[in-house]
Amino acid sequence: MVWLLLCFLLFAAGRAEDMTQEDMEFYTRVFEEVDPDFILDNERILTSYLKCFYSEIECNAHAEVVKKSIPNVLATVCGRCSDKQKGIFKYSLNKFIPAHPKDWERILSIYDPTGEAWPKVKEFIES
Repeated sequence: MVWLLLCFLLFAAGRAEDMTQEDMEFYTRVFEEVDPDFILDNERILTSYLKCFYSEIECNAHAEVVKKSIPNVLATVCGRCSDKQKGIFKYSLNKFIPAHPKDWERILSIYDPTGEAWPKVKEFIES
């Protein structure tokens, strides 16, 4: 997830107007300098992210930032993300969803309970 990380990974751009230069650099590192395959291809790491997203365990620092970004990224379909962040978001979802459909459904039930975001996200990842 993590797609999200997966990500769900791209909240930084959504809050750019509220961030200091230090915050911007942190979010760039969090969302652009992390290899999504490192997380998505490692079942142990992926499981820890998912459990964090489900509020089943305490999150590590990176997973916590990603978790907090999920509602915004879904609602805006990464609307204020950089092109690079959008590419990572799309790549991560295209890899995560087919491999973990039940986890994706659970994420949507938590972070998109009304189902409003999913059609727009689906259109984005299929484009």
